[in-house]
Amino acid sequence: MQRRTAVLLASLTLSCAACDPGSEAAFTRGRSLVPCDQNIPSCPGLFATCSLNSTTYARLTFPQGSPFRFLVAALPQESIELTLFFVTQQDVGLDTRILWYEPGCADVFTYESEGADLFAEAEETNTISRKQTVYSGGDHLIEVFTDMQAEVDIGVEVLVPLRSQ
Repeated sequence: MQRRTAVLLASLTLSCAACDPGSEAAFTRGRSLVPCDQNIPSCPGLFATCSLNSTTYARLTFPQGSPFRFLVAALPQESIELTLFFVTQQDVGLDTRILWYEPGCADVFTYESEGADLFAEAEETNTISRKQTVYSGGDHLIEVFTDMQAEVDIGVEVLVPLRSQ
């Protein structure tokens, strides 16, 4: 009887952790960890280390993992939303930049933190998200540059635009 109670308690504890929107289990639910150790030609002189989509995520330790380069497939007019889940937070740093490239790197869109405290923004959910609409279909190189000291899970969602009727 005690063993069944202990097993039930352990499973309830795990399932409750996954229900907490600020938990790592909630962030990774339905996603597989991707080892980002490839060299995928992406732009002249730039290589991605992996491809991410809505069912995958990567784990990086910054600043050692900076810059982090990966690919995301998207169609024209879709938005690529990048979410950072802070597993550990040591120092927010001064500069975090995210670059979204169009296929072939003919154009680039940039987010700059400009010294903002991203850890404070992530306070309740341990996450921050940034998104950018892309205008050409294909594989988009995404780069994350940061001097923060943190272990971070990175996930993406490709958002389809609403069509007016």
